[in-house]
Amino acid sequence: MFFVAGLDLAASPKRCSGYALLDVVSRKILKVTCLYDDDEILSTIRDDRVELVAIDAPLIEEPSYRRVDRTARSLGYPVLPPTLGPMRSLTKRAWALSSKLANMNVIVIETHPRSALLSSGYPRVETLLEGTRLSINLNIKDLCKDEVDAIISAVVAYCYVTKLCIDGIKAEDGIIYIIKKIAS
Repeated sequence: MFFVAGLDLAASPKRCSGYALLDVVSRKILKVTCLYDDDEILSTIRDDRVELVAIDAPLIEEPSYRRVDRTARSLGYPVLPPTLGPMRSLTKRAWALSSKLANMNVIVIETHPRSALLSSGYPRVETLLEGTRLSINLNIKDLCKDEVDAIISAVVAYCYVTKLCIDGIKAEDGIIYIIKKIAS
């Protein structure tokens, strides 16, 4: 089995960080939940034997308005600058967490779920899952926004490892991975 995950990281450990676990081989989303503090996130990723995680947060050491953020915005993707208010805390938390995950031999990539859904050409998460032939045994309507964003992030991780539907917004200071639409 090969497991990837999506993490919609919250700036504060007191708020829900959406988490979705996906089995690449069976193409099933196995778990969707809220995680809170960094220890809970790290232990869940370790216990779930995740090999790659796509995080919805800027992955830079110090918050700065990157060229990749400018490029994304110029292409019509609604990314927020890492220097904006709570984004500063999110950026610092994401960097620390990604460093710890790297020490656990987990590959970490940056994504932006809203942009990934937009780039996929699918209007809703349900149609994205159908288009990528992934299944989930949950009612999306019962999930919070953070959990839904984690599912989209997990799809980005799936696309990254399978090379079937991955795309990226690139600049010399980073890559934000998004989804390209798969031909039906």
